[in-house]
Amino acid sequence: MPDPRYQLIADEIRGRIESGALAPGERVPSTRQIARDWQVAMATATKVLTTLRQQDLVEARPGIGTVVRALHAKKPRKADPTAPHSARTRSSPPPSRWPTPRASPPCPCAASRPRWMSGR
Repeated sequence: MPDPRYQLIADEIRGRIESGALAPGERVPSTRQIARDWQVAMATATKVLTTLRQQDLVEARPGIGTVVRALHAKKPRKADPTAPHSARTRSSPPPSRWPTPRASPPCPCAASRPRWMSGR
């Protein structure tokens, strides 16, 4: 059984990356361009880029598009759950950007509400 169409397209783009025709940081074809050039559906073109992303060959960059990953770049490692707490996190959490919520005074009309409306 032949390879699915998305796999053939992904293999071709992978070949360009491995040969150096597409250098690290360089944009790879967009989903629309893949769909147009290879005459496939958008879903197939999306699957091509997803496949390349799963193989750590490309990465999505907001505002730029999908680009070739640098070969020496590594994904950030997840914290080791068996490591001591101090090795996994900072000693103190970063300060919050949002103000601490204040308790609001009780509504004066709450006493005049029927008991079934008070939530008790």
